[in-house]
Amino acid sequence: MTVDEARFLLDRSVGGKLLIARLRGAGWVARTLAEEYGDERAQRMPDEEWIAEGTRSGYVLLAKDHRVATRPLEAQAIYVHDARVITFARGELIAAEMGDLCLRHERAIHRLAQVQPPFVMALSESGLRRKRLNVV
Repeated sequence: MTVDEARFLLDRSVGGKLLIARLRGAGWVARTLAEEYGDERAQRMPDEEWIAEGTRSGYVLLAKDHRVATRPLEAQAIYVHDARVITFARGELIAAEMGDLCLRHERAIHRLAQVQPPFVMALSESGLRRKRLNVV
């Protein structure tokens, strides 16, 4: 996957329509869980399931909660499936703020499509920082 081919799958917690519209407006190739799997299924998918399926489909995953790196089931799914996950370092951000951060660090985010997985990167004002995966 090259930087030009980076594709993103957005977790249901990241503001849905507002953030996806902002990213697409900037030229990102991005889909929401509801678009990819249907609204009903997307609402019921456990994190470890969408992590596995989104990764198998070639997406870089965008989630709101950086604690996916520390919760055992999610961390194991990221590790086992070689997922590339970007989260937000601050969980209280609204969609507009998430969009601002993504666009401010767009080049670095798109380069992650070339970084050897698995990983979780937390995105903040200062950029991307790798989170330690809680796997045994």
